[in-house]
Amino acid sequence: MRVPKQTEFEWGYVWVEAEPVSGDMNVWLVPQIDKEVLGSIVEQMPEQWGGEVAVVWDNSSVHKSVARRFQGILAFKFLPAYSPELNPVERFFEELRRRTANRIFNSLSELESALLEVINEYYEDQERVCQLCGYAWILEQVSS
Repeated sequence: MRVPKQTEFEWGYVWVEAEPVSGDMNVWLVPQIDKEVLGSIVEQMPEQWGGEVAVVWDNSSVHKSVARRFQGILAFKFLPAYSPELNPVERFFEELRRRTANRIFNSLSELESALLEVINEYYEDQERVCQLCGYAWILEQVSS
């Protein structure tokens, strides 16, 4: 039995912002994530989201670097190490992986198209975003 395999790789990154109460989201497909790219995304958050913005992040060095730059403008909540189960956006990434895993794509743009199909479904159904990302501990904090 012949099984196809992929021997070449191209990299791209998916950045997701989700508001767990309303189900609004922003998604960025970017060629890399570094402090410059992330800084330009974060810089747009106050205008994109309006009002007070809280960012929930893991402790990666790029996150900490960008947080220092925007300290006092945005609120940052850093999660404990090795705790993706606490990050609400991780559930969205699980859904992306579930829908695109174990497939071979001929190009990065073909993979991006498959990802956009899934992402667009969530843009059209904000209740699904709320169900995925609306962790009880976050909703509790928002309501208090």
